Amino acid sequence: MERFIQNKAIVQSKIGEEVVMLDMESGFYFGLNSVASVIWGLLADEIGLEALIDQLMAQFNVERSVCEADTQELLDQMLDKNIIRKVA
Repeated sequence: MERFIQNKAIVQSKIGEEVVMLDMESGFYFGLNSVASVIWGLLADEIGLEALIDQLMAQFNVERSVCEADTQELLDQMLDKNIIRKVA
């Protein structure tokens, strides 16, 4: 089962309910909305996709299929930009 965790090399700062980040290696700047910021926070510790979805379902009123699809899309984007890492 895949597990994910934040890339600890990313510099981050919370502004209100949003998180802004900077990848010092690439110089790429990221901004996360309030929901993506919650996901980012849950990725501070190693977490599997199902556990992540379960926690999001407890916090937000959304259909599971929508939550799964949106979360997977965000994780794919974060992996592509090296914001998070897969853990074996």
